[in-house]
Amino acid sequence: MLKKLITCKYTAERYYAINTINATEKAELQTIVNKYANIEGDYSSTMLQGIAHYKCDSGIMTDAYSVADAIYIDKNLSKYYGEEGDNTTDAFMEALDANINKLQFLQCVRELYNFSVKYKFNDEDVCSLVADMEEQLAF
Repeated sequence: MLKKLITCKYTAERYYAINTINATEKAELQTIVNKYANIEGDYSSTMLQGIAHYKCDSGIMTDAYSVADAIYIDKNLSKYYGEEGDNTTDAFMEALDANINKLQFLQCVRELYNFSVKYKFNDEDVCSLVADMEEQLAF
């Protein structure tokens, strides 16, 4: 299949359509899916589904949390929230960065983003495909 770069009319970002993913790329992505598959999500039933929802639909980062992430954040990082539980403060974001190795959703999002950059796929498309691939593991 011929790969042609698509240009986003809003951001001018250039990427390949996800349906052009080849077997080697898909195998690499499957490794990521297998690593994070069936981790219980705090918002969705699985973390990968929550990440796809966060990236593709809601834009609400807490949708991407695993249950373990939500517990860890509540116990260790909630002191960095702003007024009325605002989790978008600079202090909270810095605390997330400092705890990346303890938060499953951040590790997974980083791996998916790196995959997207490496193969020039749209990050949202990759997250959507990953959720579909995880569902296929269940059957």
